[in-house]
Amino acid sequence: MTSTAVTAATSVSTIDPAHFRSVMRHLPTGVAAVCSTNPHTATPCGLIVGTFASLSLDPPWVTFSVARTSTSWPAIARNGHFGVSLLADGQQPVCTALAGKNPDKFRSLEWEMSAYGTPHIHGSLGWIDCTLLHQLDGGDHHLIIAAVRDITAAGSGDPLIFHGGRLGSFHETTAA
Repeated sequence: MTSTAVTAATSVSTIDPAHFRSVMRHLPTGVAAVCSTNPHTATPCGLIVGTFASLSLDPPWVTFSVARTSTSWPAIARNGHFGVSLLADGQQPVCTALAGKNPDKFRSLEWEMSAYGTPHIHGSLGWIDCTLLHQLDGGDHHLIIAAVRDITAAGSGDPLIFHGGRLGSFHETTAA
């Protein structure tokens, strides 16, 4: 089986973006905080992603996408290193703070600086320290590929989930 690369120039879509979003919102995603230090101000900066995933086990790489309109991503990318906090159920205020446009997003957050110089959010299920490898064109987003420098299981509990435009938690059902 061979694959054919499709470029933005050759792929013409008649799918309405609003319809695309209305269908894709049925797929739940985990919520992760991508945080770094602004190299110009030495202050913490961060954003929220719902597209964080493992990409490769050997070497250990992760991937996520960031909207091209993000005002936080340029500082994180300039730094080249960032920490990812895997948010837990109950951390909706963290999501709200980091998704906002306030220049002091970390003011109300509990966090600490990792040994790699990246902010880790307290109460998260895990922390992953990364180095930026690639920033690729992903339409109206950047597709990010990063190498994992360190990884820590930080807590227990259920993950924070984004589904249908809402934040919530995972609820296990029993088999019949």
